[in-house]
Amino acid sequence: MSDDIYQAPEADLESEVEVVEHEFYVVSGPKFLALMIVTLGWYELYWFYRHWKNYRICHKESMWPVMRAIFSIFFAHSLFGKIDASLQVENKKFSWSPGLLATVYVVSTIVSRLAERFANYSDEITVIDLISLGLFPIVIWCLYRVQMAANIACNDPQASSNANFTPANFIWLAMGALLWGLVIFGLYVGFVEPDWALS
Repeated sequence: MSDDIYQAPEADLESEVEVVEHEFYVVSGPKFLALMIVTLGWYELYWFYRHWKNYRICHKESMWPVMRAIFSIFFAHSLFGKIDASLQVENKKFSWSPGLLATVYVVSTIVSRLAERFANYSDEITVIDLISLGLFPIVIWCLYRVQMAANIACNDPQASSNANFTPANFIWLAMGALLWGLVIFGLYVGFVEPDWALS
């Protein structure tokens, strides 16, 4: 400690430096699919956030991972391209088309969100209500392929470092199960008019 009482205290910057094990977010296929499907896609927000956070820390870049996750349709091409670039630098083989996957993801997401908005204007179940659910598997497939590429880029193809479910994962799964229950109940009420509505 300095004897100069007017000198500002020195911060221990080394202890504040964030460290990540991988350049991108690593998660196993089964865990990814379970969290995406059961949470009805809400996991996607965290998924994008973690990829951008890892990349920011690893490359010491100035960016806001949260904003890139929220506005993922504007940054999907960039993220998928960075994962592909990492694969190519180390000559790692993975059969995929990052540009095409990003485009399919962006278009599917935009159409799905527009369908949800239009569906809110009607109290009856229509084809528009089913468009969002129909596009959901396509979005999952796109992100699943990207995740497999990211795992290979991070030298962990089986994602053994993140294959087990944590307590936080189980909380998300429980919340997702409740959400699915509400969706199924809503569809049931929409297709089968309850007895109390006839009186």
